[in-house]
Amino acid sequence: MNFEALWAFQTEDLKAEAIATEIKRSPTRVKLEKSRDFIMERQKQYKQIEDSIAAIADRKDVLIHALENTIAQIEGQRQRMDQLDPEDEEAVSALREEVSRSREEIRSLEKELNHMTADSSTYDKQLRAVRVDAAKQKQIFDQLKVDYENESKAKKEELEQQRVRVKNLESSVEPELMTEYLAIKKHTSPPVVRLQYGQCSGCNTSLPSATLSKIKNGALVECETCGRMIIQ
Repeated sequence: MNFEALWAFQTEDLKAEAIATEIKRSPTRVKLEKSRDFIMERQKQYKQIEDSIAAIADRKDVLIHALENTIAQIEGQRQRMDQLDPEDEEAVSALREEVSRSREEIRSLEKELNHMTADSSTYDKQLRAVRVDAAKQKQIFDQLKVDYENESKAKKEELEQQRVRVKNLESSVEPELMTEYLAIKKHTSPPVVRLQYGQCSGCNTSLPSATLSKIKNGALVECETCGRMIIQ
Protein backbone atom coordinates (compact mmCIF):
# COMPACT_ATOMS: atom_id res chain seq x y z
CA MET A 1 0.00 0.00 0.00
CA ASN A 2 1.16 3.49 -0.82
CA PHE A 3 1.25 4.99 2.66
CA GLU A 4 3.49 7.86 1.53
CA ALA A 5 0.75 9.10 -0.82
CA LEU A 6 -1.66 8.94 2.11
CA TRP A 7 0.79 10.84 4.30
CA ALA A 8 1.18 13.55 1.65
CA PHE A 9 -2.61 13.77 1.36
CA GLN A 10 -3.02 14.07 5.12
CA THR A 11 -0.37 16.82 5.31
CA GLU A 12 -2.33 19.00 2.90
CA ASP A 13 -5.70 17.97 4.35
CA LEU A 14 -4.66 19.04 7.84
CA LYS A 15 -3.40 22.37 6.45
CA ALA A 16 -6.89 22.95 5.05
CA GLU A 17 -8.42 22.02 8.41
CA ALA A 18 -6.09 24.45 10.18
CA ILE A 19 -7.09 27.31 7.88
CA ALA A 20 -10.79 26.51 8.33
CA THR A 21 -10.35 26.43 12.10
CA GLU A 22 -8.54 29.76 12.03
CA ILE A 23 -11.45 31.28 10.11
CA LYS A 24 -14.01 29.86 12.57
CA ARG A 25 -12.07 31.04 15.61
CA SER A 26 -11.61 34.58 14.36
CA PRO A 27 -12.38 37.04 17.21
CA THR A 28 -14.59 38.99 14.83
CA ARG A 29 -16.52 35.82 13.95
CA VAL A 30 -16.95 35.02 17.65
CA LYS A 31 -18.39 38.51 18.23
CA LEU A 32 -20.60 38.09 15.16
CA GLU A 33 -22.02 34.81 16.47
CA LYS A 34 -22.62 36.31 19.92
CA SER A 35 -24.39 39.26 18.31
CA ARG A 36 -26.53 36.88 16.23
CA ASP A 37 -27.42 34.84 19.33
CA PHE A 38 -28.32 38.03 21.21
CA ILE A 39 -30.69 39.10 18.42
CA MET A 40 -32.27 35.63 18.26
CA GLU A 41 -32.78 35.65 22.03
CA ARG A 42 -34.40 39.09 21.85
CA GLN A 43 -36.67 37.89 19.03
CA LYS A 44 -37.70 34.94 21.18
CA GLN A 45 -38.29 37.24 24.15
CA TYR A 46 -40.29 39.63 21.96
CA LYS A 47 -42.55 36.78 20.82
CA GLN A 48 -43.07 35.62 24.42
CA ILE A 49 -44.07 39.14 25.51
CA GLU A 50 -46.41 39.46 22.53
CA ASP A 51 -48.05 36.17 23.50
CA SER A 52 -48.45 37.41 27.07
CA ILE A 53 -50.04 40.65 25.87
CA ALA A 54 -52.40 38.70 23.61
CA ALA A 55 -53.36 36.42 26.52
CA ILE A 56 -54.06 39.48 28.70
CA ALA A 57 -56.20 41.02 25.95
CA ASP A 58 -58.21 37.81 25.65
CA ARG A 59 -58.65 37.61 29.41
CA LYS A 60 -59.68 41.27 29.60
CA ASP A 61 -62.39 40.62 27.00
CA VAL A 62 -63.71 37.77 29.15
CA LEU A 63 -63.62 39.94 32.29
CA ILE A 64 -65.36 42.88 30.62
CA HIS A 65 -68.08 40.57 29.33
CA ALA A 66 -68.49 39.07 32.81
CA LEU A 67 -68.57 42.56 34.33
CA GLU A 68 -71.27 43.70 31.92
CA ASN A 69 -73.34 40.61 32.70
CA THR A 70 -72.97 41.13 36.45
CA ILE A 71 -73.99 44.80 36.18
CA ALA A 72 -77.01 43.70 34.17
CA GLN A 73 -77.80 41.15 36.89
CA ILE A 74 -77.75 43.87 39.56
CA GLU A 75 -80.08 45.99 37.48
CA GLY A 76 -82.44 43.03 37.22
CA GLN A 77 -82.16 42.42 40.94
CA ARG A 78 -83.06 46.05 41.66
CA GLN A 79 -86.13 45.77 39.45
CA ARG A 80 -87.14 42.62 41.27
CA MET A 81 -86.58 44.40 44.60
CA ASP A 82 -89.00 47.16 43.53
CA GLN A 83 -91.63 44.53 42.79
CA LEU A 84 -91.28 42.67 46.09
CA ASP A 85 -93.69 43.05 48.96
CA PRO A 86 -91.65 44.89 51.63
CA GLU A 87 -93.31 42.74 54.24
CA ASP A 88 -91.93 39.55 52.66
CA GLU A 89 -88.76 39.73 54.74
CA GLU A 90 -87.44 36.32 53.63
CA ALA A 91 -87.65 37.18 49.93
CA VAL A 92 -86.16 40.64 50.51
CA SER A 93 -83.29 39.16 52.53
CA ALA A 94 -82.55 36.54 49.86
CA LEU A 95 -82.54 39.17 47.12
CA ARG A 96 -80.26 41.43 49.13
CA GLU A 97 -77.81 38.54 49.45
CA GLU A 98 -77.91 38.11 45.68
CA VAL A 99 -77.17 41.81 45.21
CA SER A 100 -74.32 41.61 47.73
CA ARG A 101 -72.76 38.66 45.90
CA SER A 102 -73.11 40.46 42.59
CA ARG A 103 -71.42 43.56 43.99
CA GLU A 104 -68.60 41.43 45.40
CA GLU A 105 -68.23 39.81 41.99
CA ILE A 106 -67.99 43.26 40.39
CA ARG A 107 -65.27 44.32 42.84
CA SER A 108 -63.35 41.12 42.13
CA LEU A 109 -63.64 41.59 38.36
CA GLU A 110 -62.61 45.25 38.55
CA LYS A 111 -59.62 44.33 40.74
CA GLU A 112 -58.47 41.72 38.24
CA LEU A 113 -59.00 44.17 35.36
CA ASN A 114 -56.83 46.74 37.13
CA HIS A 115 -54.09 44.12 37.55
CA MET A 116 -54.41 43.18 33.89
CA THR A 117 -54.10 46.83 32.85
CA ALA A 118 -50.97 47.25 35.00
CA ASP A 119 -49.45 44.05 33.60
CA SER A 120 -50.27 45.13 30.07
CA SER A 121 -48.53 48.46 30.64
CA THR A 122 -45.46 46.68 32.02
CA TYR A 123 -45.34 44.33 29.04
CA ASP A 124 -45.66 47.27 26.65
CA LYS A 125 -42.60 48.88 28.24
CA GLN A 126 -40.67 45.61 28.06
CA LEU A 127 -41.67 45.22 24.41
CA ARG A 128 -40.32 48.66 23.56
CA ALA A 129 -37.08 47.98 25.45
CA VAL A 130 -36.56 44.65 23.69
CA ARG A 131 -37.27 46.24 20.32
CA VAL A 132 -34.73 48.99 20.98
CA ASP A 133 -32.09 46.49 22.17
CA ALA A 134 -32.62 44.30 19.11
CA ALA A 135 -32.41 47.28 16.74
CA LYS A 136 -29.14 48.46 18.30
CA GLN A 137 -27.68 44.97 18.20
CA LYS A 138 -28.76 44.58 14.55
CA GLN A 139 -26.64 47.60 13.66
CA ILE A 140 -23.69 46.07 15.49
CA PHE A 141 -24.31 42.73 13.76
CA ASP A 142 -24.41 44.31 10.31
CA GLN A 143 -21.11 46.11 10.90
CA LEU A 144 -19.46 42.97 12.32
CA LYS A 145 -20.65 41.01 9.30
CA VAL A 146 -19.01 43.49 6.94
CA ASP A 147 -15.83 43.47 9.03
CA TYR A 148 -15.73 39.67 9.11
CA GLU A 149 -16.32 39.31 5.38
CA ASN A 150 -13.51 41.74 4.64
CA GLU A 151 -11.23 40.14 7.20
CA SER A 152 -11.85 36.55 6.12
CA LYS A 153 -11.84 37.12 2.36
CA ALA A 154 -8.13 36.40 1.96
CA LYS A 155 -8.31 33.41 4.32
CA LYS A 156 -11.26 31.94 2.45
CA GLU A 157 -9.39 32.26 -0.83
CA GLU A 158 -6.41 30.56 0.79
CA LEU A 159 -8.70 27.79 2.06
CA GLU A 160 -10.20 27.23 -1.38
CA GLN A 161 -6.73 26.97 -2.93
CA GLN A 162 -5.68 24.52 -0.23
CA ARG A 163 -8.77 22.39 -0.78
CA VAL A 164 -7.95 22.21 -4.47
CA ARG A 165 -4.49 20.85 -3.56
CA VAL A 166 -6.12 18.30 -1.27
CA LYS A 167 -8.55 17.26 -4.01
CA ASN A 168 -5.72 16.84 -6.51
CA LEU A 169 -3.88 14.48 -4.15
CA GLU A 170 -6.98 12.41 -3.36
CA SER A 171 -6.74 10.31 -6.52
CA SER A 172 -3.21 9.19 -5.58
CA VAL A 173 -4.49 7.49 -2.43
CA GLU A 174 -5.82 3.95 -2.67
CA PRO A 175 -9.61 3.78 -2.07
CA GLU A 176 -9.21 1.36 0.85
CA LEU A 177 -6.81 3.72 2.61
CA MET A 178 -8.98 6.75 1.90
CA THR A 179 -12.04 5.02 3.35
CA GLU A 180 -10.09 4.09 6.47
CA TYR A 181 -8.62 7.60 6.75
CA LEU A 182 -12.03 9.30 6.58
CA ALA A 183 -13.54 6.86 9.10
CA ILE A 184 -10.77 7.49 11.63
CA LYS A 185 -10.85 11.24 11.04
CA LYS A 186 -14.43 11.35 12.33
CA HIS A 187 -13.23 10.66 15.87
CA THR A 188 -9.54 11.57 15.98
CA SER A 189 -6.96 13.72 14.25
CA PRO A 190 -4.51 13.21 12.73
CA PRO A 191 -5.79 9.86 11.45
CA VAL A 192 -2.30 8.71 10.37
CA VAL A 193 0.85 8.80 12.52
CA ARG A 194 4.41 7.58 12.21
CA LEU A 195 6.00 4.76 14.17
CA GLN A 196 8.60 6.25 16.52
CA TYR A 197 10.90 4.23 18.76
CA GLY A 198 8.53 1.29 18.68
CA GLN A 199 5.58 3.48 19.75
CA CYS A 200 2.47 4.98 18.21
CA SER A 201 3.40 8.65 17.94
CA GLY A 202 -0.26 9.58 18.32
CA CYS A 203 -0.70 8.27 21.87
CA ASN A 204 2.85 7.10 22.75
CA THR A 205 1.72 3.52 23.34
CA SER A 206 4.47 0.92 23.00
CA LEU A 207 3.60 -1.71 20.41
CA PRO A 208 4.18 -5.48 20.60
CA SER A 209 6.79 -7.02 18.33
CA ALA A 210 4.16 -8.72 16.16
CA THR A 211 2.52 -5.37 15.43
CA LEU A 212 5.90 -3.78 14.71
CA SER A 213 6.62 -6.51 12.18
CA LYS A 214 3.31 -5.87 10.41
CA ILE A 215 4.04 -2.17 10.17
CA LYS A 216 7.54 -2.77 8.82
CA ASN A 217 6.11 -5.19 6.25
CA GLY A 218 3.73 -2.52 4.98
CA ALA A 219 0.48 -3.89 6.41
CA LEU A 220 -2.45 -1.66 7.35
CA VAL A 221 -2.26 -1.39 11.15
CA GLU A 222 -4.41 0.57 13.58
CA CYS A 223 -3.30 1.43 17.09
CA GLU A 224 -5.34 -0.56 19.60
CA THR A 225 -5.27 2.38 22.00
CA CYS A 226 -6.11 5.45 19.89
CA GLY A 227 -7.37 3.88 16.67
CA ARG A 228 -4.98 5.76 14.38
CA MET A 229 -3.28 4.21 11.40
CA ILE A 230 0.41 3.68 12.08
CA ILE A 231 2.95 3.81 9.27
CA GLN A 232 6.69 3.50 9.25
